[in-house]
Amino acid sequence: MMDVMWEDGPIPGELGVFPGYLLALLGEKSRRRFHRALEPEGLHPRHFGVMTMVAAQPGLSQQELHEKTAIDPSSMVAVIDELEALGLAERRPHPDDRRVRTIFLTARGEEKLERVRAIAAQLQREFFQPLSAEERRTLHGLLRKLASATS
Repeated sequence: MMDVMWEDGPIPGELGVFPGYLLALLGEKSRRRFHRALEPEGLHPRHFGVMTMVAAQPGLSQQELHEKTAIDPSSMVAVIDELEALGLAERRPHPDDRRVRTIFLTARGEEKLERVRAIAAQLQREFFQPLSAEERRTLHGLLRKLASATS
């Protein structure tokens, strides 16, 4: 398996026999590419994840976002602070509990998320281009199955 090249060189054959190692390499390569692609937008992958969740379910609380994204609570506060400072999200009082703040994207945040989703989609097309459409569907199904089983 020495013929496959990575950003840091060929995959060592001795490690390439371990699927977990290959998943970790792929995940790190994908993460780095996405991080670099978001930099010109002034965003971090955490911002993208939170914005995606808020767009899908406007009005989630910080606690709910923490639970759904696995971003620790103190980091979640910082991410939302950053999104607010950028004018991309806003906190609003919860209608039933004044102690809870709900999170919404601003119009500017929705526009930014639309642009960043296009970037993410292009990166995904490039990343999975070596696979046929059927292979991509199979891989996605298998990864979802593994992710569900290890939750």
